[in-house]
Amino acid sequence: MTDLPLAVLILQHPQEPSRKDNAVSSARILAENLNPCHVNTGLSWRNLEAALKKFTAIQGAADLKKPSLWATLYLGTQKQSKQNEAVEPGLYYLDKKGNPKEPDSEPIGGLILLDGTWAQAKTMWWRNAWLLKTKRIHLIPKQKSLYGNIRKEPRPECVSTLEAAAETLSFLGIDPSVEVMLKQKFAQELQNFKKGQGQFK
Repeated sequence: MTDLPLAVLILQHPQEPSRKDNAVSSARILAENLNPCHVNTGLSWRNLEAALKKFTAIQGAADLKKPSLWATLYLGTQKQSKQNEAVEPGLYYLDKKGNPKEPDSEPIGGLILLDGTWAQAKTMWWRNAWLLKTKRIHLIPKQKSLYGNIRKEPRPECVSTLEAAAETLSFLGIDPSVEVMLKQKFAQELQNFKKGQGQFK
């Protein structure tokens, strides 16, 4: 278990755990290897405090109940997807309209990720209006997702929740070894899953 200087909250769509390939759930791998990290399954929560209700690791951290101290990894739009082709991999801050902006001076105390398909994550974004009070960040990943043919990604810049978290943490200044460790564990889970699938053909 790796201790982080910031909290990670994963809001998981309720249909995600019932997927046939849930054995390679990247959210589970994150929760098993990062601290503090919490997976909250549902569609909507009335506010950030409700989403954090069972996040025991930070119940005593009153400051982290302030949405402005959290950053939500934003999905981006179709227009941004086309623009991404000319943008270097990295972490980009967006304003409320989704336009690029300079990073906020206030440090990030927590990271929020939406776990589900592209459409499911978009639904969760719009059903939780309080997310608009958090910082909005957008990731241009370093490489294509390790999922390969196991899960088809709708856009080139789409990666798994784990890969998004791992790269985001690195871009936020967390020791790069954390990213390496998470991706290695994910790759091993994917390899085991493929072997299992092969046995039933």
